[in-house]
Amino acid sequence: MVQEAPPPANRDVKPALRKARSAPLKTERARSGVSAHAAILSLMTAILLFAPLFRAGNLPLALLALELLALAILAILVWKFPRAMLTPRELLALSLLLIIPLLYLIPLPAAVGHLLPGRELYRVSLSLLDLDGFPMRLSIVPLETQAAFLALLLPVAVFLGTRSLDANRIFTLVLLLIGIAAGEAILGLMQFGAGKESGLYLGMDFTHFGSAVGTYTNRNHLAGLLEMVLPVTLGLFFYSMGREDHERTRSWRRRVSFFSSMQGHQAFIYAALALLLLVGAIFTRSRTGVALVMLGVLLVTFGFARRIGGDNVYGAAGTVVAFALGIGVVIGLAPVLDRFSELDPMEDLRWTMFSATIDGIGAFFPLGSGPGSYADVFPAFQSVELGPWFVNYAHNDYLQWLFEGGLLAALLILFLLGLYFFQWGKIWTRDIWSKFRFVQIGAGIGLFLMLLHSLVDYNLHMPANMVYFAFLAGVFFSDADADSAVAKRRRRQRRTPDLVVDPPQTNADSVPPSGPHPEQIPNPLLD
Repeated sequence: MVQEAPPPANRDVKPALRKARSAPLKTERARSGVSAHAAILSLMTAILLFAPLFRAGNLPLALLALELLALAILAILVWKFPRAMLTPRELLALSLLLIIPLLYLIPLPAAVGHLLPGRELYRVSLSLLDLDGFPMRLSIVPLETQAAFLALLLPVAVFLGTRSLDANRIFTLVLLLIGIAAGEAILGLMQFGAGKESGLYLGMDFTHFGSAVGTYTNRNHLAGLLEMVLPVTLGLFFYSMGREDHERTRSWRRRVSFFSSMQGHQAFIYAALALLLLVGAIFTRSRTGVALVMLGVLLVTFGFARRIGGDNVYGAAGTVVAFALGIGVVIGLAPVLDRFSELDPMEDLRWTMFSATIDGIGAFFPLGSGPGSYADVFPAFQSVELGPWFVNYAHNDYLQWLFEGGLLAALLILFLLGLYFFQWGKIWTRDIWSKFRFVQIGAGIGLFLMLLHSLVDYNLHMPANMVYFAFLAGVFFSDADADSAVAKRRRRQRRTPDLVVDPPQTNADSVPPSGPHPEQIPNPLLD
């Protein structure tokens, strides 16, 4: 009697069971990751929408609400996302940005504090108040430094929140930002020519009446927003000028018929939005704003004219036309800069403020007076020409940072600028550019314009523009290889037909054919 052999033991049972048990965990983690991304997207949307509503966030309660939203983003990021989404250089830069203000809050013995440069006047004041043993800090006004640290959490959270999102969610926020800028431009155009009593100025008592200011209190700050967003809008316009099909031969008839397609309609929409932002910047009557908009149009032209549609679908002729239009717009805006823009009453006083601020930098060097302390400390250096004015900002972000942070601020500024220019080498490639790459280049140009504007104004001390600058920085510093899969899908179609290979016959009764396959191409060398 023959007994059947027992079935062999399955050695893969345990791995299969482990895999089956881990599948629900992976699904749960994926769902939690999606929910975390959705939460960050919602919080980012709330910050972008809320930032400009109440005097561009430059009110205590408005700033408090923005800081609470920023803390919520940071809490989610600490709980869900690893630090691997940042490069070591970026992690170091953000760490220094947050640690440096905290260093100015460390208590020091009174004897050591009095030896710090620029503290003689405060030492005398403390002695007159019989507070010689009062503990001192590197910051002359510690409460203002604490407030400056809390305000820094806002751009840091926006930058990290942007970096944690994928390209599709980032693009959604980019469209939202363009819509916000367009709304501000429309409000500014309605404000132009309106009197002080007009309700379009939203109850502001002191602003540039007769100019476009939007919800900002200063026309230069509205111009700063528009000049940041305009290159991104123009980048999307240049990308949308391409076609969905990528055949090797393209006739001009098919290129022209593109404008009747859905993508052609998108190109017209982006062109209309770019024109609206351009006109809105002109109606701010800010000389610096109009000049930087002209520079932005020129940089966008040189950056995208040879990349229309991602791979220059219109050839050399399209490049020449794009250059002609871009340079023509800049030339046409030159008379506007002279005739339409208005001289700021503070234009001449800026140089006086710069000189006094440089005196303060020398007095407090190399430590500075402490982050956020400029408005309280500057009156000691204020000249007679500035007597009627209360100077709360230096009208030069770099000089103000040096005044408050000294040598540490100078090194941090140089480090951040180095990261910015290094990122250009990573995203400026020779391959086909995707839509996200166009947005990145536009964001980089917008950041550059704002860095230039900060030489003569204090845009980056306004919470709204601080938020938008940090968001565009997050877009610009996103992974440069994130759109490689999109670029691969734009390869040219194959021209050779696929070879048809019959599957092997497994039936034992069948006889393999003796001659060649009827569709097989004969080889003349073997005949």
